[in-house]
Amino acid sequence: METGSSGLEVLAEEECVALLAGAQVGRVAVVVGGQPLIFPVNYLFEGGAVVVRTNVGTMLSGASLAHVAFEIDDFDTERRSGWSVLVQGVGHDITDSLDPTSEHLQTVEVSPWVPGDKPRLLRIDARTITGRRFGGQPGPGR
Repeated sequence: METGSSGLEVLAEEECVALLAGAQVGRVAVVVGGQPLIFPVNYLFEGGAVVVRTNVGTMLSGASLAHVAFEIDDFDTERRSGWSVLVQGVGHDITDSLDPTSEHLQTVEVSPWVPGDKPRLLRIDARTITGRRFGGQPGPGR
């Protein structure tokens, strides 16, 4: 863990993985038609991959076989502190995949909060996992 001159603490990959494993909501970022799009999702982090249950649509089409970013964070507005973890990798629609990793991930419980049919599974294979923590700065007038 390092602290840069900006006061940001760089998190070790092990801590980033623990934060990923302990959360349920994040954001998938894809580029569709040259435009960046961000989708809030429920997810599971398993075996170095982010797994999202979804439907056919913009997010899945933009993420399949493409570079994808996934982010989680938490913050405390009173203390002006927080952390952020970023996963960068490639997305794969694994709904019908037959490789052992995909077959295992097809059995894990990913429960979307948004109602409706979500028959597709998106796996984001993490190529890099980075994170940082910031905070404890007094607000204006404090």
